[in-house]
Amino acid sequence: MLIYIRQWQQKMKPQPGANPLVVLLSWFVFGIFLLLALGIGLIVLIVGWILLLPLMWRKRRQLKQMWQFNKAAQQAQRQAQQRYQQQREQQRDRADSSVIEGEYSVKEDDQERR
Repeated sequence: MLIYIRQWQQKMKPQPGANPLVVLLSWFVFGIFLLLALGIGLIVLIVGWILLLPLMWRKRRQLKQMWQFNKAAQQAQRQAQQRYQQQREQQRDRADSSVIEGEYSVKEDDQERR
């Protein structure tokens, strides 16, 4: 690994006979490209955030609709349960009212006919 680092250092060092103006210009161009890439990255990040806002709003609205639907479904289930219980009570009341309670006795006339 140390060998690779030394090789990169040698490549990055300007040649002994290089024009200092060319070295400065190359570093300047490298800095400009670096700033340009950073600017493009920030623009992409900002555009991503801006595009994320409507998506988040849509998802929030969907969650709210789902919550309202769930709440309405639970309420409908409670109402159906109450109606079912009321119907069962009414059926019990009807069944109780159709039963005639009391005592009976068999008349002798009825026994002789058989």
